[in-house]
Amino acid sequence: MKPPLLDAIQQRYACRQFIADRPVSADALAVLLEAGRLAPSAFGLEPWRFVIVTDAAGKAAIAHACFGQPAATTAAAFIAIVALVDELDPDSDYVRARFEAEARGADAAPIYDAYRVHYQADSITAWAQGQCNFAAAQMLLQAAHLGLGSCPIGGFDAAALTSVLKLPPGETPALVIALGHCSYPAPERLRKPLD
Repeated sequence: MKPPLLDAIQQRYACRQFIADRPVSADALAVLLEAGRLAPSAFGLEPWRFVIVTDAAGKAAIAHACFGQPAATTAAAFIAIVALVDELDPDSDYVRARFEAEARGADAAPIYDAYRVHYQADSITAWAQGQCNFAAAQMLLQAAHLGLGSCPIGGFDAAALTSVLKLPPGETPALVIALGHCSYPAPERLRKPLD
């Protein structure tokens, strides 16, 4: 018997076409958000925010920002994962609160010291977007476990998506997850051999 998590990993694939008019339940979306919330992140910073879009106009605008990819045009719902770039300044209230929580009552100075060495203002956007992939991976696996189809979309017009999501300055889109019920069975899994 396969371990349950490995089974979900084996089942997950990028669905490129979803069944029209078959929504994703609010309960399922809540479970997916919880999976993302529990994801690991460097320094415990959780440098993300999740935006759910299920209304027709919002979905159409996101599909347009994603260059009309089939997964985007047929998705029943989207979860956009947004990187909290400006919050990651070492002296921000956000970082201070996260490090105090991460220290769990102990001295947070060593975490600050390590982060200050790491922090580079000119590359923090790419780093934060990369951190968002941890949350995305957990959401994608949870979707497979729930029997939902999903497709991570990294190809999008960032300015258009920022506008659609009404992101404030200092936040940038990292990834969009298209969700729904896949319109075709899982294809054969093609992966390189372990060796």
